[in-house]
Amino acid sequence: MIQYTIHEVAALLNISTDAIRLYEKEGLVTPTRNPENGYRYYNTEQIHRIMGICLYRRLHVSIAEIKRLVEVSTLEDISDGFSGFIDSRKKEIARLTLEVEQMSYMKQHLDTLDEGSRTIRIQTLPAVYPLYHQDSAFLGYRTLKDVFHSPLFSMGNFSYILSVEPSGSCQVSAFQFAIREPMLALTQLNSTNLPSRDSCRCLYTVVAFPTEHEMCWDLSAVLKYAGEHQLSCKPEAYAFYVFSIAQPDVILDYYEVYLPLEDS
Repeated sequence: MIQYTIHEVAALLNISTDAIRLYEKEGLVTPTRNPENGYRYYNTEQIHRIMGICLYRRLHVSIAEIKRLVEVSTLEDISDGFSGFIDSRKKEIARLTLEVEQMSYMKQHLDTLDEGSRTIRIQTLPAVYPLYHQDSAFLGYRTLKDVFHSPLFSMGNFSYILSVEPSGSCQVSAFQFAIREPMLALTQLNSTNLPSRDSCRCLYTVVAFPTEHEMCWDLSAVLKYAGEHQLSCKPEAYAFYVFSIAQPDVILDYYEVYLPLEDS
C-alpha cells in the first residue's frame, strides 16, 4: 500500500501541515506512525478523508460540525446536516443585516452630528417613544439598570427635556429614555402600544460639554437665529445625548438639541 508523508499530503492538497495536524488532534484523521522515527504516513483512505474535510472547511463548516458529519453514514443524513448549516447561516445573515442597518443609522447620526456642530437649521424631530421618564434632572445610573440591559439601548436614546427662557438660558425639567422613529423600525416593538410624541419641525443644533463639568444649557444663539428668520419657538427643547469623544485632556459629550417651532 502506497503511503504519503504529511508534507506530501500538504503539497498535494495545497493546505498546511498545521491544518493536517489539527485534524489529527481533533480525531478526524488517524495516520499511521513509523515506530522508528515517529513520522506520520497517510494512505489513500486518509487522503480522501482530508479532501472531504478541506471541502467542508472551504464552506466554513466548523470542526465541531465536521465531527458530526463524519459520524453519519448516508447521503440523506449529510444532506440534513447541510440543511441545518443553511438555516444557521440564514439566521447569521439576518443578524448581520440588522447590525449593518443599526450601524448605518449610527453613521447617519455621526454625519448629522458633525454638520450640526457648525450650524443651526430647521430639521424634523421624528416621532419619539419614551420608554422611561422622570421629572428630574438627576441621572441615577443604578435606577437605569434595566435600560442598560435592554437590547434597545443606544446612547442616542438618552435625552433631557429643557425649559427654555426668552433669554435662551435653560433648565433641565426632566430626563427620559426614548426611541426615535428610525431606530424603532429596527426593533421588534409595536409602536401602537407605546406612548409617543408626534414628529415636529424644530430648530436643530449640536452642543458639547466636558463630561465632568456642569452642563450650562444656553440656546440664545438658536433663538437669535429664530428671530432673524421670523420663526416662533416653543418654550421646551429636547437634548439627545448621542456621542462622546475622548480628547487628550477631556471627554466631550455631544448632544443633539431640537427646539420645536410653533405651528405657522
